[in-house]
Order: sequence, then C-alpha cells, then structure tokens
Amino acid sequence: MTTRLRGGVAAVKALEANGVDTVFGIPGVHTLEIYDALVDSPIKHILARHEQGAGFMADGYARASGKPGVAVIITGPGITNVSTPIGEAYTDSVPVLVLSSNVERAWADKMLGHLHDLSDQLGVMAAVTKWNDRALDVQSIPSLINTAFRNMTFGRPRPTHVEIPLDVLAEFGEVSVAASPAIKPPVPDPQTINITLDAIESSSRIVIYCGGGAMHHGARSAIESLAERLGAPVLTSAMGKGAISDRHPLSLGNNWERGNAVDEMLRQADLAIVFGSKLGAQETDYQRMPLPEQLIRVEIDADEVLRNYEPAIPIVADSGQTASALLAGLIERDISKQCWTADEVQQTRTRALEQCWGSKQQPYVDALRNAIPDDGVLVNDMTMMAYVNNRRYPVYEPRTFFFPSGYGTLGYALPAAIGAKVACPEKTVVAIMGDGGFQYTMQELATAAQFGINLPIVIFNDSTYTAVKEEQAAEHDRRFIAVDLKNPDFVSLARAYGIEAVRAESPEQLQSAIEAATERSGPTLIDTPIEVHFN
Repeated sequence: MTTRLRGGVAAVKALEANGVDTVFGIPGVHTLEIYDALVDSPIKHILARHEQGAGFMADGYARASGKPGVAVIITGPGITNVSTPIGEAYTDSVPVLVLSSNVERAWADKMLGHLHDLSDQLGVMAAVTKWNDRALDVQSIPSLINTAFRNMTFGRPRPTHVEIPLDVLAEFGEVSVAASPAIKPPVPDPQTINITLDAIESSSRIVIYCGGGAMHHGARSAIESLAERLGAPVLTSAMGKGAISDRHPLSLGNNWERGNAVDEMLRQADLAIVFGSKLGAQETDYQRMPLPEQLIRVEIDADEVLRNYEPAIPIVADSGQTASALLAGLIERDISKQCWTADEVQQTRTRALEQCWGSKQQPYVDALRNAIPDDGVLVNDMTMMAYVNNRRYPVYEPRTFFFPSGYGTLGYALPAAIGAKVACPEKTVVAIMGDGGFQYTMQELATAAQFGINLPIVIFNDSTYTAVKEEQAAEHDRRFIAVDLKNPDFVSLARAYGIEAVRAESPEQLQSAIEAATERSGPTLIDTPIEVHFN
C-alpha cells in the first residue's frame, strides 16, 4: 500500500521501518523537514556540537550494538565535516548511514551561489562510502534508504549515504514504506570446505588469525571450538581483539612483532587460517608477518581475499558459518590435533608481552582493566596509551575494544564513546585520549552533559603530540617543531560545562576515579598527567 507523505516524513518512516531507534546530528535549514518529522517519531535524536562528532557517535553506536548507526547532516560544510568520521568507518568496516540534504534539484552541483553549495556532493561521499545516491523524487526515498541498509548489512559492512535535495524533502508523494528484506550472508562452498579439511588433516602446526570480520559475523564460539579441536593458537589484529577471550588458554592476543616469541611460533606453522582480516600493512609490518604458504583466508569481501597475502585456499563467505562448517567437518571426519599445548601458547604470549613495547605504561593498562567490567567498552583515541593497549590491554568480550585503526583519526574517542553508551546504556563505557586528540572534539563534552551520558573521559596529559615528538627525537636529531601544546585547565573546562572533573596523579588514583565515575549519573572528566622522556 502507498501513503501520501512529505519527503522528510518518508525518510524518517523508512528509518523506523529499518529498526533505527537513534540518530545523531545537528539541524540546519536544509534538514528541517527531517527534523520536523522526528518530532512525531519514536526515534531518539542526539544533538552533537559538530558534524564530525555526529559521525563518530554513529560509528561508536554501530561498533557497540552491531546495528547501523545513522547521522543526519546538512549539505556543503556538513558533508565535508562528516567525511572524516565516515572515512574512519569505511576503513574499519563500520556500517554508518549518512542521511543528508542538498540544495534544490535544479541547482545541485551547479555552484550558482546557493547556501551551502558544493560542486559534487555525491563525489565527495563516493570516496568514503560503499554506496551513495540522490533521491530525485519523494517516491524513491524509502527504496534508496532500503538500498543503503542492504549495502551496509550485506557483505562487508561499510558506510552508505542517501542525499535528499531540499525541495524533495518538502514535496508530497505517494510512497510505500517497508523494511529492507534481510539477506543471508554468503555460506562457504562445500567443496572448498572439503579441500580445506584435507589441508588441515595433513598439517601438524596450525595457527588461527582473527581480524575485525571475525567479530562482525558472530564467529567467536565456533573459532574457539575450532582452536580447541586443533590445539591451534589464536592471534588477533587490533580490530580482532575480542574475537577470542584473552583468558582463553590458546589466545596469543594482538602480540606479534618481528623477532618476538609469537614471530617464532608463526615461523613453525605449516598452515594458517585467517578469519576476516585484510592482513594490512600496519598489522603485518608491510607483509613481513611470516605466514605459511599453506594459507586459508576466510573473507566476506571478494575484493579483499587476494590482497596483501595470496591464499592457497580463498573462501569468500561468512566467518562464523565457515568456522562452524570446518568444525562440523573435523568432527565428522574424527580429526583432532594438538598442534601446540596450552602451556606452550601461554608461555609464548608471556614472552611476547615481556618483549613488546609499553612495559612502563603497564600500571595504567592494569588500572583501566581493573576498573572496567569484562563486558565494559574501552574506546581508544589515537594516543600513545591506546597504542600500548593494542598489545597489552586484555579483552574478554566482542565489541568491547574500539580503536580508529585504519584512518587513524584524532578526536575519535569522546564522540564514539558517547555513541557506544547510547547504544548500550547498561554497559560501562570508558573513553581514553591524549590531550592533543581531546581538543579535536572536546566540544562534545556539551553533548555528554546535555544528555546525562554516564561516561568516564580519561585524558592522558603530557602537553605534547607525543608520537610525533618521539619520531622527531629518533629520526630528526631532536629538531622539535610544532609538537608542544599550551593546554587549558581541563578540570576547569569540564566544570564550565557542569561536568564533574578530577585529576588522577597515579594509576591507583585513575582506577579509583573511573570506578567512582561509573556510579555517577553523568560524565566525569579525569585529567591524568603523565611524564614522557624523549631520548
């Protein structure tokens, strides 16, 4: 059945039909028809203070919930502002829908002096989305939004964008609104599974590697059972932390570095099974990770499965279903192995942690882990403590460790943590950042305050861009330039927003401050001064 609706109402009804309960954004004159429709909608709107913040909030919501996040954005500067967080979501495979406006159809892309003109808005978003399109009439709005949801949720999850010009939002049209039909993820080919089982049966030293795709598809239980059946150690990328519990005796964590104990173990392997990872340059040190020639890659994205490392057996399918099929095949064939003992795996993990960078920061890592429950979410910014956490912070549950891995965007943590807490209000969510990165999006303190977001916000404060300064010290003979910061008093800044704020002078004080913050009804800023010495 069709109903006569205004364009803005049709857009909101389509969001409702696809299960959206929250959107993030900032209203503008070009999106008022959408906002007027939200007045009568059960969808909750979270008001950001910058479009970049709205995009990161939608990202954090999606990572925490597993559902697409939604940002409502004006044309022109709104689009260019949101393109940074959408670029982050694109590189990290996070489903975020940007619903934007544009000037009237007749004037779009023509640069005739209309407010918020942009010469090629779809072109801007094409660089950072999996799919994007423009609605040219009211009737097409629901179908385009449904297409956006299908693209976000089928195959590799990535952002999408639907643009609705100002006059289309204001017009009436006969529309049919229904949810996008669910599409089952691709299943592994049975013949390929049998070939893979043959390879496993003839191997004696098997390792498993998990990227972010191993969590997107709920593969954890099957991967853990597969590892146990084979006595196979499980290594993860930063995005894959949580694909297996770091308490599991076969977990190596994200602890590979060239020449360390995990590297030695990989060099002994004669077969590796990789679930949902691009095996990118950062994680493999430019493809120097020593994976065996007998490489099985399970990847839902056909474009990714042959990149970086060419597999002996490529499997384009869902990670969870593939792990389950392999496990069932092993049981049917009565194949089990003990490639390594749990003691050997744990000894390797311990040696790797002793060798890896960041031991001086371990007390702060322990403080964070002790203060955050097993199912609590730690949202990291691009900061030195986060780089330490990538190796040293143990993760016990999926979707509880966020890091802006691909794009590496400063300012990610605060707004993404707000989105995560909105998605999972019953969970503890903690954001950590450096003093430099905090100032990219610190205006979102106002959002946290306005909506009473219970969120400990930890600033590791050394008044410098530490990573850059360390590089200048090591590679440029200590010729420091543009890295030292004149910071505000962060405690006073938070209090100006009406936010509780404290200073933590030690790891012990940090743990206590986080624990106290989780008991409050709103946000708490925790300024944590740290010393960094440059050699």
